[in-house]
Amino acid sequence: MTDERRAARGPQGARARRRTTAAPSAGLPIGDSGSADERLVELEARLARLENTSGLRERGRDIIGRVAPPEAGRHFRNAGREQLLGIRSIVDFWIRRIELAEERAETPAGGRETIEIA
Repeated sequence: MTDERRAARGPQGARARRRTTAAPSAGLPIGDSGSADERLVELEARLARLENTSGLRERGRDIIGRVAPPEAGRHFRNAGREQLLGIRSIVDFWIRRIELAEERAETPAGGRETIEIA
């Protein structure tokens, strides 16, 4: 082993210990938690608590409502709408380019047609 690799690894005695047991997952009980019915009741109770708490959107509106007038909110919503309309125009532009390329690919090579005169 080269000195550079040893320096990158650190001193031999200072190796970090690896955890050999997995940490419990958030929301999952440790060990035997009982029957599936008990687990289902517990999950339903957690879901009810989550559904009853206000979401981030409502909390954000409350905070903005305290520091900004209502017309500022209208301006922000309109700005968001304008951004989406801008993205729509970009998508429409590229769709048109793809359609034109497909039309050109369908025409015969050289762009010439034979027209019969009667």
